[in-house]
Amino acid sequence: MLMTCRRSRDGWTRTGFGALPRLLKVAVLWVLTLLILPSYAADKAPVVVDVGVFLNNVPSVMLKERKFQVDFNVWFRWTGDAVNPLESFEVVAGHIDLKEELVKKKTGNVNYGLYKIVATINYNFDLAKYPLDDHALKIQIEDVKRDSSEMVYRADTASTNISPKVHVPGWDTGHFDATTAVVHYPTNYGDPEAAKATESNYSRFTFSLDLIRNGYGNFLKLFSMLFFAGGIAFFAFWVRSDYLDSRLALIVSGIFMAAITANMISSSLPESDSFDMAERLYFATMAFIFATCLGSLHTFKIFLAGNEDKANVLSRRLGLVLPVAYVLVNLLIVMLAHGEI
Repeated sequence: MLMTCRRSRDGWTRTGFGALPRLLKVAVLWVLTLLILPSYAADKAPVVVDVGVFLNNVPSVMLKERKFQVDFNVWFRWTGDAVNPLESFEVVAGHIDLKEELVKKKTGNVNYGLYKIVATINYNFDLAKYPLDDHALKIQIEDVKRDSSEMVYRADTASTNISPKVHVPGWDTGHFDATTAVVHYPTNYGDPEAAKATESNYSRFTFSLDLIRNGYGNFLKLFSMLFFAGGIAFFAFWVRSDYLDSRLALIVSGIFMAAITANMISSSLPESDSFDMAERLYFATMAFIFATCLGSLHTFKIFLAGNEDKANVLSRRLGLVLPVAYVLVNLLIVMLAHGEI
C-alpha cells in the first residue's frame, strides 16, 4: 500500500493512499478494474480473419466417384501478428491439387494473402432425382492448428463472387453464398493440456454454389432408349395372335434395350442402397414388358382354343391400355421424385 508519513506535534501520522476514506478507495479500485479488464479480455479474444472466394471454374463433376474439382482464389485479411492463417488452412473433405501464392503483403497493421487453389473435394451427391438432380457444391476451409478460441473466420461477402466463365456441362449455375460457423468435434484429440475438455471447436468458412439441371435434355438422352424399349414391346399386341414367335422377338428386343439403358445408368452412378428415380423407371419398364409377355401368351392360348376374334380384340385392347398406363406410371415416378405430389 502506497503511504507517506509526516512529523506532527503529537508524533508521526499517515498521509497518502492509506489515509483515504474507504469509499474513495473503492472508487479508485473500480476505476482500475475498468481500465485493466478490457485490455485483458482483448488479449484473450480470438483474432478475426476475413475470408473470401472467387470461383474461377468447376473443371469436373464426377458423380460416380462422388467428388468434384474446383479452381478458385481465396484470400485472408487480418490485423496483427498473433496468427498467420496462410500457413495452416485446409480444404475440408478434400485435398489441394495446386496451391500457388499470388499476393502476400502487410499494410500498416493489416495482413493480406491471396492464393490460387485447385482442389478435389469429396461430396455425397443426392442422386434420388438423377438425371434431374440439382446440387449445392461446397468449398469449406478450416485452420488445422488454431481452434475458435484463438482465431475465427468472417465471410467477406462483399467481395466473394464467381467468374461469368464458370460452366458445368449439364447444369446451370444458380445462387452462391459465403458463410462461417463454429464446428464442434467430440474429442480433444488426446491433447494433455486439454484433458478436461470433451470437444474441440474450429471456425469454418463455407462457399456454396447451386447447380441446377438445365432442362430435360439429359433426361431424354438417357431414357429415350428405355422408353423406346417399352414401345417396341407394346407393338407385339399389333401382331397377329398366332404369330407368337414374332411377338416374342419384339418383347426380347425390348428387354435387351432396357438392359443396355440400365448398364448406362449404372456406369454413370455410384453404388447405392436407395431406390432412385432412374432405377424406378427401369423396373417399371421391365414390369410392363413382362406384362406384355404374359398378355401375348394369354391371347395365344385363346387363339389355340379356337377364339381367334376374341384373341385379336383382347390384343388390341392391351395394345392401347398398357402403353397409356406405362406413360402415366412414368409421369407419376418423375413427379414423386420432384415432390410434386
